[in-house]
Amino acid sequence: MTVPVVTVEFLGMARHRAGRSELSAAGRTVAELLVAVVRACPKLGGLFTESGAVSRQFLISIDGQRFTDDPNEVIPTGCRLLIFGADAGG
Repeated sequence: MTVPVVTVEFLGMARHRAGRSELSAAGRTVAELLVAVVRACPKLGGLFTESGAVSRQFLISIDGQRFTDDPNEVIPTGCRLLIFGADAGG
């Protein structure tokens, strides 16, 4: 079975830390995609906690339509995963 490739877009402080606006990552779940993101962008190492939960420092959105903090949520092929820094201000 082929692992889907998802476009991950970085916004705000997440973009600054990643040093890029987006990347393609392989994974089925939010957790798998975040692991791939951290491998590609080590400065985003705080995306999830030691227990595997999504860090409160970041917000994760699926296609800009809704937010999720469930690391086990399956991301459908063709979706975009948006990662925002949960910083106050604009």
